[in-house]
Amino acid sequence: MQYAQYNLDSLLVISNESIKLSKSMRYPKGEAQGYIIEGLYYSNIGKQDRAISYFKKSVSLAIINSETNLLLESKIKLAAEYKYKEDYANALKHYLDAIEIAKIYNNEVYLSKCYLNISAIYRVQKEYEQTISFLSKSLEINEFSNDEVQVGKTLNNLTACYIEMGDLDSASTSIDRAISIFEKVKLDSWLAYAYELKGSIHTKKGQYNQALQWLSKSEKIHANIDKGRYKIPLYNNLAKTYLGLKDYDTAEDYALMALHLSKKLNTLEQRDLTLEVLYQIKKADDNFENALAYLEELKAISDTINKNNNIKELRILKSNLEFEQEKEQYISESQQKHTLQLSYIYFSILIILAFAIIIFILKKNNKTQNRLNEKLLENTEALKNNQTHLNEANNTKIRLFSIIAHDLKGPINSFKSLLDLFNNRELSKTEFMEFMPEIGKNIDSIAFTLNNLLTWGQSQMNGLSTKPDFISIKKLVDESFSLLSKQAEVKSIATINDIDNNVITWSDRDQIDVVIRNLISNAVKFTREHGTITVCAVEEDLFWKIQVKDNGVGMDTDAVTSVFTEKETEIAYGTLNEKGTGLGLRVCKEMVENNGGRIWVESEINQGSIFSFTLPKTKKV
Repeated sequence: MQYAQYNLDSLLVISNESIKLSKSMRYPKGEAQGYIIEGLYYSNIGKQDRAISYFKKSVSLAIINSETNLLLESKIKLAAEYKYKEDYANALKHYLDAIEIAKIYNNEVYLSKCYLNISAIYRVQKEYEQTISFLSKSLEINEFSNDEVQVGKTLNNLTACYIEMGDLDSASTSIDRAISIFEKVKLDSWLAYAYELKGSIHTKKGQYNQALQWLSKSEKIHANIDKGRYKIPLYNNLAKTYLGLKDYDTAEDYALMALHLSKKLNTLEQRDLTLEVLYQIKKADDNFENALAYLEELKAISDTINKNNNIKELRILKSNLEFEQEKEQYISESQQKHTLQLSYIYFSILIILAFAIIIFILKKNNKTQNRLNEKLLENTEALKNNQTHLNEANNTKIRLFSIIAHDLKGPINSFKSLLDLFNNRELSKTEFMEFMPEIGKNIDSIAFTLNNLLTWGQSQMNGLSTKPDFISIKKLVDESFSLLSKQAEVKSIATINDIDNNVITWSDRDQIDVVIRNLISNAVKFTREHGTITVCAVEEDLFWKIQVKDNGVGMDTDAVTSVFTEKETEIAYGTLNEKGTGLGLRVCKEMVENNGGRIWVESEINQGSIFSFTLPKTKKV
């Protein structure tokens, strides 16, 4: 119906000819479409009652001739006209009817249109949660069907809602996307609205020059569109913007144009905003007499609007109630049909039971065979379990040999090669000593890997023997920082032990020592130069929560999800290419859980990680 917005006189001629021709051809669908066009004509000139009468004729013809799409289109137009008339109860009723029809016929296109249009009613009532709910449903349908035009329309309405809510960031995001769509498809009426919304955002931010640029673009398009109703909010926005720029004469011109259109179309919509702007203009211009006159008119209009809104809200509630009652009646009738169907089902069940009894008697003689089959199944399951255990043992063996081959063999062979060169006098003592720091790092790495490897291997083969006692966490952290001080110094990493002496837990000292050392080692490994590692404790009711925090490279969501799992994971390298076995965190998880706690990680790429674990305060936990 884009043509309706450019030439109203031609629209009336077309509608009359369409109705006349369709009647002569006995073509009810064409006649109904003619009524829709004629209804749009009267809607655009502000004669809502006549528009409603034509839309009702279209609805009746669509029902008589079982034209579902035409019925939905007519219902939406009828509901929209009631909305323009500010009869929100009837508007809501017809929108809800249309939604039910669209759902029954699985018509996603019109369901989306219904959601889009019904949201406007809830936005007028400032029920923004409901508004966004319906618009989100509409957007989901339109994006799934790749309907760019409907996506753009929905984004425009979302923007208007966000502006009223004061969420200008969300409004800016949605309107930029809408403008891109309408500039592409060249849908002028909606593009003009999008430009107006963009300008309104800048006005709200006090960016009046930028606002004026967008509002002027909207006004330029509106000059070719014969639809006064939508010019009222545009003129109001222009008046506010010029008021912000202190151009009071121009601001007054636009406000008066908005007021004139409002009275011409016999609508109170936005009239209070217009009067408020006129009041502010006269007040700013020290014209207190006219300012007072506008203020009094504003108060009178506001009282009328508030009174009307209260009546409308009651009607909407009544309309919702009536709709729910109709739904309950429909459900009741459906339940009666369901009861009848159940009686047939019960009869069928009785017949099935009779057959079941016969079958049971026949199978009674086969009990022995069934027992043998069950025994066979049990044996098969046992074999499967044994096979699973064998596979796990084999995987453990492969993992052990892999670590020995790659993580231990490499550093040991490097050390042996250096010794051979030294023994063969191919390397001087001075040159050999230059390699000592690297040799020390390799030996530390081998010792750390062996410790994790032996601990993990023991837990996999025989399980861990936990001997809890009261231990000081601060002392364990100090020891780990001391052991790992060389690695930290290489990167100039600051280490902070922020744990008090009173942090005492009931746990196995050796196991928790391994946990803390592994977590700090990982933090050193993945923290960049001049970074910071902090260990702290948070007291809970029955536990101490220990946290190892770093500001290193962090992890993505997939890594966070899989870091403690038994699955084979890709070994990550540290910021100086330090290599690990991938066992440390698994060992930590087993040991923390053996001591009655739990362990988890929070991380963000390039922001760092926080590894947290809990330990009981007393042996009662």
